[in-house]
Amino acid sequence: MASSNSWTISDSNGMNHSISCKVKAFGGPEISVDTNTYRVKSSNWFVNLVDYSVDFPGANCHVVMIGNKSRLVVNGTYQDDGSQYEPVTSIPVWIWVLVAISVIGGWFFGGLLCAVIGAALSSVYISAALQKNTTKVIIAFVGFLVVVGIFFALNMALVGMV
Repeated sequence: MASSNSWTISDSNGMNHSISCKVKAFGGPEISVDTNTYRVKSSNWFVNLVDYSVDFPGANCHVVMIGNKSRLVVNGTYQDDGSQYEPVTSIPVWIWVLVAISVIGGWFFGGLLCAVIGAALSSVYISAALQKNTTKVIIAFVGFLVVVGIFFALNMALVGMV
């Protein structure tokens, strides 16, 4: 699964520059600036997380990739929605604790299916944390706890019936 975006930027001299990024399923993300292509490395091992800076005369640009979604920032403003740019930060430790609880606790209390659900929801925790949406993280984790509770209750009921 590959995903790509491209933009055209005009600098203060009136020259147009093209920026494109491609997220490949294998091989990592690539950013092309005019005719040069750069392989960039994610700053996180679990989710694709890139903040790549490109400077043109009169235009400071950042290509920000979180997961498969890429956005362009020009002079401190995201081009897709006009929101203010904040540098991509690292993922808080408490999110990694929720990831561990979700995967290991899911396996322990609900088996393989709950561990897979926990791993899937872990990507939601990380993505929401990068977007600084704590409410979404908490809602997803509570949803996970409800699912694991149901699986655990069903397992206990089935074991008790044997």
